[in-house]
Amino acid sequence: MSQLSQAAVRRLKTIYSSYYDVEEVEDGTGLKALCAYHCRGSQYVLLKKAELWAAENHEYLYLWDAGTLDEAGVEEIFARVLADGLPRVRPHAQHMSTYLTAVVLYDSATPRALEQLKKLKKRRDYKLSLHGWMEFRIAAVDLSTGVAAANRAGRPLVRDLERMVGRIISECKGEG
Repeated sequence: MSQLSQAAVRRLKTIYSSYYDVEEVEDGTGLKALCAYHCRGSQYVLLKKAELWAAENHEYLYLWDAGTLDEAGVEEIFARVLADGLPRVRPHAQHMSTYLTAVVLYDSATPRALEQLKKLKKRRDYKLSLHGWMEFRIAAVDLSTGVAAANRAGRPLVRDLERMVGRIISECKGEG
């Protein structure tokens, strides 16, 4: 793990801790943190017992430091996020959505791994979406350039990730 990737992981944990509950993961793999976000919105009349509607949104963000990203690494990340995240989804009448998000930092990657990453998808609707849905999204950021790649569901993450990691890279290069 390079100094740049250590700094990036540390800073991203700090940034995410403003909105997420961040749990450090030290299991010898590239997974560095699990960040959980929970939001509940509701509308009621006069009393909270007289609830008109409620909607719950959840996100479980897995922060990875992959080093060198290859096809096997992408498959491992996909399988691990789904294995850990799917049991966390609790569909019910007030559940709206749960996102299982993988944010991957890498120093180098094979072109085939990035193509594979862009094609990953997993979406599940619960009771015809009446009990919400779950969607997997992934974004990977090259620490040498700050350029991100993502699957279709992860595209909204790209701009913010590139901006955050770009700042981290420029700060690290400015320190050296």
